[in-house]
Amino acid sequence: MMKATGKLVGLFSPGNRTWAAQLLLLLPALALMGIVYLGGLLIFGRYSFDLYENGRLIRDWNLDSYRSFLGDPYYWTLIGTTFRVAAKVTLWSLLLAYPLAYCIAGLKRPGIQQFFLLLTFLPLLVSAVVRSYGWQLLLSKQGFMNWLFMQLGLTDSGFEMMYNETGVIVALVHIFLPFMVFPILNVLTQTDDSLKAAAHDLGAGKWRTFLTITLPLSARGIASGVQIVFTLCLTAFTTPQLIGGGRVMTLPVLIYQRTLDTNWPMAAVASLFLFASSIFVSLIVNKGADRLMFRRTRTGGQAHD
Repeated sequence: MMKATGKLVGLFSPGNRTWAAQLLLLLPALALMGIVYLGGLLIFGRYSFDLYENGRLIRDWNLDSYRSFLGDPYYWTLIGTTFRVAAKVTLWSLLLAYPLAYCIAGLKRPGIQQFFLLLTFLPLLVSAVVRSYGWQLLLSKQGFMNWLFMQLGLTDSGFEMMYNETGVIVALVHIFLPFMVFPILNVLTQTDDSLKAAAHDLGAGKWRTFLTITLPLSARGIASGVQIVFTLCLTAFTTPQLIGGGRVMTLPVLIYQRTLDTNWPMAAVASLFLFASSIFVSLIVNKGADRLMFRRTRTGGQAHD
């Protein structure tokens, strides 16, 4: 028994692992992904060809839902709102997350660095529903934000920050900010400090060192953060529904409404469109990061020669 166990452990050890052993290790995760993820996509794909008439779902094979979704200006307005909100949230998250990640990465004392990491991580311990309700209290007409603005003399009657796109963006930035910070921080902490020291020795100032060394080397972290935040924003439902109050219509809210109405073909088409859009954006961001890294490497190589 012990010999058999030793052989089994040796078979799966990194040094002796064969392709068959590697595939066997991947099977549980692949099975879960195949059943839950790919299975759900296939079911969505099948429903997208059905008919919805007079409140009834009719099994069929047609493209009416695709024609309605792609040919109706109303749905394109929702698509534009969804992508506009996702782009704004991603941009603001990046502008806020990069300085935060840069400062945390520059902290020399591990205790202080761990403290700021904990503060950044804390919002993830609270569900998006609770955070959205919290932002409702802050952004409402009688909320803390309007009280503060009136105390500062910025307004007499308060700003309208609930049930509009601005409130949704503010809440989503707060919710998704950690997802932008951690990929950038991971890359910045792995950057070789000797590169910065060499740039300073060659006469480069702080800004030139940042633009030529730090920023290009962190491109992969920026790309990962943009992919995560943009994709999460595209599929966000709770916050646009609660903060938007039905006035900020996005595709996830539409999918929820069509599902309640049993119009599953339209919900499936909108879901597949979101899925394809997420993949397309990820490919574009990856391509841009690769070109930036390649350009830096090529420029650095020429300068070295």
